[in-house]
Amino acid sequence: MVKYKKNLPGVASIPTVLVLLALIIAAGVLISSISLSDSVSVSDTNNSDKALNYAQLGAKDALERIARNKDYVGTYTMDIVSGGCSDPYAACATVVVATGSSPKTVNVEGRTKDIKRRIQVNVNLDSNGLITSYTWQEL
Repeated sequence: MVKYKKNLPGVASIPTVLVLLALIIAAGVLISSISLSDSVSVSDTNNSDKALNYAQLGAKDALERIARNKDYVGTYTMDIVSGGCSDPYAACATVVVATGSSPKTVNVEGRTKDIKRRIQVNVNLDSNGLITSYTWQEL
């Protein structure tokens, strides 16, 4: 017959240590996944803000062109970084100044990476071709 010792020191501590280790690892994985999710969310928000800023930059440029020439009509792309819209880290604004006299419509699309934001500007001109007012809205 085999005798079992009833009071082996440390026998109960092994399962306790394993359970505590599993809890620590689970907490670490949970914290890491939350941190990664927040990081991706902040990055997307920053890129969206950049795209809106690029669209605003394009709209301001179009207003300057219209102020210089009331009959200006055209489509052009503003490259914010080298490579512009073709770069994988794209940063550009595509500006379309539509035909018409008053109000003249300007549509701008700002882009960074795969995020796009659009702005429409309606420009009112007086009989001398001076900008009297404009409205600005995000589409």
